[in-house]
Amino acid sequence: MWHCSVLAHLFALVLLTSRFGCVGGTEGEPSTNETKPSTPTAAERRKAAFGRIARSAATLFDTKITNRGGDGTVVKDLDRGPPLKSNLPEDEDDKPWEEDDDEGLSRTKLTSQQQADYHEYTTKLVQEEETKKKTTEAVNEAAKTPEADQHEEGTSTPAQEPERKKEPAKKKKWLAPRTHESMDRAVVKIIDSDAHPYVTVDSGGRIIWDSSEDEESSSSDDEAEDETIYLTLPNLAKFSAEEAAHKVLSSTAGFIHPMHNRLSEMFEKAKTHECRAKIAEHFGLFANALAMETKFPFEDFYYPNMCKAIPRYRDWDNLPEGVKVQDVQYRTYQPDRETVPEGTYLENANELQVLYVILTHDKPDVTIRLIESVFVPDVTRFVIHVDGKEKSDDTYNALAKYTFEKNDEAEKEGKPEYIRMVPRENCVRVNWGAFSMVDATLKALRTVFGLDYYDDHPHEKGGDQPDNPHAFMFHKLIHIASTTYPLASNTEIRNTLASHPLDANFLHIILKPNVPSTSVWGYFVECDDALHRIHRIPPLNFEKGNGIDIYTSSQWFIISNEFAWYLAKPPKGSFVEYYLDYIEHVVVADEAFFGTVIRNTHFCSTLHNDNLLHLQFDRWENEADGTRDQRKCVMRDRNHCGRSPMTLTVDYLPVLELSGDLFARKFDDIAVPEIKGHIDERRRKEEERFVREAKIIEEQKKNGTEVSLPLEEYEFQGEGVLIVAKETVEDEEPLCLGLASSGNQVMLQPCFKDDVPPTLSSDWQMGAVIIEEIEGLNRWDIGPCSSDGELKRNETGELDMFPGVYTPSGPKCMLKIGDGPRAGRCADTDSAATKPGGLLNIFPCYTRWHQLFSFGNGDIAPKGAIHTSLPSQVIKKLKPRERARNEHLCLGVIGRGDADESQWLEEEDSEDEELWPWEHEDVPVYENGRKKLGLWKGQQIQTTPCSNVGGALEWYFVPFIVEEYDEDGEVIDKGASTESDDEEL
Repeated sequence: MWHCSVLAHLFALVLLTSRFGCVGGTEGEPSTNETKPSTPTAAERRKAAFGRIARSAATLFDTKITNRGGDGTVVKDLDRGPPLKSNLPEDEDDKPWEEDDDEGLSRTKLTSQQQADYHEYTTKLVQEEETKKKTTEAVNEAAKTPEADQHEEGTSTPAQEPERKKEPAKKKKWLAPRTHESMDRAVVKIIDSDAHPYVTVDSGGRIIWDSSEDEESSSSDDEAEDETIYLTLPNLAKFSAEEAAHKVLSSTAGFIHPMHNRLSEMFEKAKTHECRAKIAEHFGLFANALAMETKFPFEDFYYPNMCKAIPRYRDWDNLPEGVKVQDVQYRTYQPDRETVPEGTYLENANELQVLYVILTHDKPDVTIRLIESVFVPDVTRFVIHVDGKEKSDDTYNALAKYTFEKNDEAEKEGKPEYIRMVPRENCVRVNWGAFSMVDATLKALRTVFGLDYYDDHPHEKGGDQPDNPHAFMFHKLIHIASTTYPLASNTEIRNTLASHPLDANFLHIILKPNVPSTSVWGYFVECDDALHRIHRIPPLNFEKGNGIDIYTSSQWFIISNEFAWYLAKPPKGSFVEYYLDYIEHVVVADEAFFGTVIRNTHFCSTLHNDNLLHLQFDRWENEADGTRDQRKCVMRDRNHCGRSPMTLTVDYLPVLELSGDLFARKFDDIAVPEIKGHIDERRRKEEERFVREAKIIEEQKKNGTEVSLPLEEYEFQGEGVLIVAKETVEDEEPLCLGLASSGNQVMLQPCFKDDVPPTLSSDWQMGAVIIEEIEGLNRWDIGPCSSDGELKRNETGELDMFPGVYTPSGPKCMLKIGDGPRAGRCADTDSAATKPGGLLNIFPCYTRWHQLFSFGNGDIAPKGAIHTSLPSQVIKKLKPRERARNEHLCLGVIGRGDADESQWLEEEDSEDEELWPWEHEDVPVYENGRKKLGLWKGQQIQTTPCSNVGGALEWYFVPFIVEEYDEDGEVIDKGASTESDDEEL
């Protein structure tokens, strides 16, 4: 019945934070002259009492009883609800509840006569339950008997009962068990104290059992599993309705006690009257919804999806034919200029008006340095929001003084203000994971458009337009934190943004709808600078009838003037206005707001799914060493915590340079003070390059020549290189780094077709090879490479590496496969494998440390070796022994080196496994006694410590040439890919 379902939900709510256990102990013993035959054990009495109590509760709530497990225990038949997604983060609700061992609880002593009566009563219950069990088993067995057999047994005959048309049995819909607490545990059972005066319940709602005769069974599994709250109440039928309700709700346990504990827990973090009142009001929304039989908050949320430009794909594992994940996720918005109306693009990037919105809370000098690093006179403006907490007052005052001085200087030069502060009274008290992160951004957007002024002057007209007299003018709004810093020069920033339409919006969104489990999707309120989890909130999902989906995204973005105005002043009845009421109560709201808004509105057609910001996330807070930051652990499960971006260190500079992003965060000027200086130097050189190129282009246009700029990237010019294992150069079959015809594994492959090796001259690796003569997929492009340090190919075919200012291993480069269906993919050491033994594969390029490689010079790695280096942040997570030995991992093979490779390689499961070719005793060897590398032909390349002699391989890098033929098939030109043997990369 429907009202029973509501009560079941009430039980789940009021017991949300309670933990229950069973109390053992010895009660009063019967006198020696009073003996009872067939005295039931404590376990039997508990089982019998449990079944009787369940029936009493079912009678009270007019609910049917079903047998559970065939052991006499009965429970209410409950709706288990819809299946829950299994691959979402686990909540505490997913784990078995622990038992409390409250030995201090009082135990009631019974008189001898009371115990005798109690034993008689429980014995009778056991007998009743055994009878019921046998009857049930008989009925169940009869139900399994074929129809013909039942007729023979006299249960029914055709004469007695007309033949029925047999309907096919409906297939029962399978429903997955809930991953949060089951209704079996979240239930209250009421005992009629008039009928059962000797059943005693403690203040926690647990039955006090007599365990004097069966100590072993008192700690049995039956007792441990019973986490039900019991109430002993007089016969409720003899009271009026109001009196009966008072009896139930005034009990010290059951309904009120867990709710009291829940509020007390929330009030521990809330100190002010205003905050506690806010918590109580929102808690009341759920309690009253249960009592009044109305809907929970947002159960009827609906808004139609206004996005028509992006197809919705929920199941990325089963995309339509021809659609790939990258097609869905890596959405671009950069239409051909020739196909769009005039005015879609800005013709001159130097005219692009850029406005920066910066959120900060401390270190005003950091914000000032950020402003001055991206400032371009006349075309750059800033709005600053400082955290509204009192501890940020000094930061606000320092930035307000800086703002006044800079605007005053501009005014003296006849220029308008270009820095604006969000008024102090409008600044938001920002808390981690709370809606205040979104609110601070929205407040800053209002300041951008001068709406603060119109709030103070409500009778003035103009505040309903984005181009009002008090608004900042801009084409692109860049939203960043003060811990962000530009990676690209200002010219590069403007050129990149101007290469997209003016209405383009740069956001990073996971375009797969977020469908979290209800067990982890909480309803929060924010006050007293903390988040308070009230209850659960329904996740929005198109399939569930909400009309829209929630999408996870970054809160940092680059957006158009039009979209910024939509967020700053939402139109009446718009989605963002409606959605704000919901998102205010969602944890980490900043990651569920901006992406969701653009993905469900008409602005989705302008989405370029990349915010051009580089982030490296740190470990989850529950994995952190030492004390946790409790602000990030707000879920019911205290081991379900959030995380933040890690502080970038100097060894990440090559990654940042090659990422292609315009900005990165986060930086810490105290922990790593030197990193911004290196970035500034590279930005300065980049700016100088743009100036040089502008002059070259101008001269070429004047001379009427084709515009052509010198290649600046660190990469081989021409057709790429053949990467040859040094030890096999003189072998009958030289081996190279390559791919098989299928798969992503990088292996030792034959370099050439079968007829080519006999024609090779001595020292062939010092020259070049013909691209048509190579075998399979052996062609590689080296680059782009980072600019710190230097690489040159010497006359022997090796690469000479010269360390840089901050990179001891010299330039770091990508290795991209040049042929086949996977051309353009990057070599990757098994997706961030931090230990030796990582496999080398080809994966899509996305610029992380395990896709960047350095070249040995005999110091860090052997000369000619290819290696990757673990960043300091990764090394810190390793064990001390691993840190010392495996900071640099070279490409090589297993089973050949001098090191003990068993320490990082898994043992074979089967003793009957055939030996690898190199494991035999009688195998060919080189003059130095080491086994020939040809034994490893076709084996996948793995990482090994660079100190592992024999295992870490060394390489030659041989460029390709392309032959051109005349009509008769004669070679007319043989153009080498390089002009000299000593080539700078």
